[in-house]
Amino acid sequence: MRRSSWIPAAAVALVAAALHLRTLGFEFVFDDLHLIVNNSFLREPLSPLTAFAHHFWHGTPFGAAYYRPIVTSSLALNGRLLGWGPAGFHLVNILLHAVNSALLLVLARRLGAPVLAATCAAMLFAVHPVAAWPVGSIVARVDLLPALFVLLAWLAFQGGRRPALVGLLFLLALLSKESAIAFLAVPILGLRRMREPGPAPDGEARTSAGTDRKVLLALAAGVIAWLALRMGIGLGVLIARHQVGALTNPLAQLGMPERLWAALALAGRYILYLVFPARFADPRNYLDPSTLPSPFNPGVLLSLGVLVAWGAGIVVLWLRRDRIAIPLAFSLASFLPASNILVPIGSLYAQNFLYMPLLGLCVALADLLSRWAARRASPDLPKAPTLAAFPALAAFPVLAVLAAVSFVETGIWRDGVTLFTAWTSRFPYYSMAHSSLGVMLIGRGQPGAAVPPLRRALAITETNAEAHYNLGLALVLTAKDRVAREEALAHLRRASELIPDLPPAHVNAARVLLLLERPEEAETEAREALRLAPGLPQAISNLAEALHRMSRHAEAAEAYGQLVDLDPADVDARSNLVVSLIHSGQIDRARSAVQAARKDFPQVAWFDFCLARVEAKAGRKEEALALLETALARDPQVKEWLEKVDEFDPYRGTREFKTILPERSLR
Repeated sequence: MRRSSWIPAAAVALVAAALHLRTLGFEFVFDDLHLIVNNSFLREPLSPLTAFAHHFWHGTPFGAAYYRPIVTSSLALNGRLLGWGPAGFHLVNILLHAVNSALLLVLARRLGAPVLAATCAAMLFAVHPVAAWPVGSIVARVDLLPALFVLLAWLAFQGGRRPALVGLLFLLALLSKESAIAFLAVPILGLRRMREPGPAPDGEARTSAGTDRKVLLALAAGVIAWLALRMGIGLGVLIARHQVGALTNPLAQLGMPERLWAALALAGRYILYLVFPARFADPRNYLDPSTLPSPFNPGVLLSLGVLVAWGAGIVVLWLRRDRIAIPLAFSLASFLPASNILVPIGSLYAQNFLYMPLLGLCVALADLLSRWAARRASPDLPKAPTLAAFPALAAFPVLAVLAAVSFVETGIWRDGVTLFTAWTSRFPYYSMAHSSLGVMLIGRGQPGAAVPPLRRALAITETNAEAHYNLGLALVLTAKDRVAREEALAHLRRASELIPDLPPAHVNAARVLLLLERPEEAETEAREALRLAPGLPQAISNLAEALHRMSRHAEAAEAYGQLVDLDPADVDARSNLVVSLIHSGQIDRARSAVQAARKDFPQVAWFDFCLARVEAKAGRKEEALALLETALARDPQVKEWLEKVDEFDPYRGTREFKTILPERSLR
């Protein structure tokens, strides 16, 4: 290897990194919020190791479906080493894509491609818009990491067929994402000796059949280890159909053959995006049977034709011992498992799953460019190798356009509102996109703006519990009249019907019922929330207020006491506890509570006033009036408070009371 041979790889890596550098300023969005921001498991001391004992969504409200401990460990280490802000996580994604792009160039060279052909193919991979999603979305690292290990395994396989290393890297790829199983196509098809292009610049080793058998045994051991780890934590070989949500992937709920036709039509859009990445969009409503494609739909037929031709071409090329069959086979094998054609996957729209198929196609492209250059070269022309530069020069405008498209595409991951606004435009019948946009707008403090997309989500899918809940919440925050509050209550109760164990729905329903002056029903909702989530502060607060409104002051005092125990610094909770104790006649407890509050909040006149009420109720006139005078000196508003209580009625008109508060001052 010449000392300068690293320069093309470095250039490719630099372009890949520079193109996505602005993601360092992007926020956590979508699944990042569940798997990183709100996932306390990542911050546990041994989580990088214990990740191997849990499913991918461990630490979140979502159930088990995938086993990707390498990704989870990388996120845990990422936070520890670079901080828990989004920039450090985005930086690692950028570096992973840059390294993958450089490794693709190295692999193409190892497979015999000249430097210009390998560089063109690697540049295509670096700037292709397919990479925008896995780089822009932090959690989509789930595609960057398996690609890294697949590339390393492929290089190890080509570089002398080191069985143990190939097997280990393959296992790491599987532990990053299940679709890495596609790498098996490389050694299996490689068992048939391909026509060699001659000695590769980096010196490809020739191996024996015995070595190939050892590689296959190592790969088989990797698959067995992967399956054993999956089953050891209770996961099956494949994701169960019931584990795929109808909102995230409506295809999972379709029966056969309807799902097959719909999956083929969608797969055709993905294939088109690989070769013509203009703007991925899908206007189909998969929840409406009348809009589902038939087997004779042009999109279905075209997609089926391309896939059949793709597969048949691989077989023909392999039988002819053409080495290009191997990367094409890897590309197809990594595409099919994530296309919904074979089995349902966790998401309907996942542009990032094209990352590994693109990898295979770019390796195949390097081979094609090598052949073009070889055919153009002539032994009679001493400068014939310069002809190989022609496809590279012609590729520059194409690569520049793709880079511009990729730059724009990456931008949709800037923040949640930008992302889901783009999705609602591209996928107008995707209920989850509309409801997620509503959630983001509520989070930004714009509940009024959240109402239209949430209504749209429900118009598409009435059973969208998230949309019902968040529409109810948005209406709670914006409602100005009884009609709007009644509508909010209806949506919150519908959310509870769809997801019976959803405490926030009961909490907010209780809040609406209090606004509607229906404390009995509010008590029921609050108690249900506490049954589902014991100790939930908002539920306790609603329960306490409902009990107070029903004049069940002793019970209200117990509830407010729980709030004080949870947060002694909560002034409102301390105040409400004291007031409830006064109303319930628990004078000694009220005195103790208010004395403690005065100590903790010495500048708050309200607690002086409350202690004055306690002493007045206990018949201790001098103490009561002295405290009342202290409260008045601190806050003139005490005069207004005084008009709303009756504990001081026995003292009104007395000389002592008039000294503190002349009658005219009360007018």
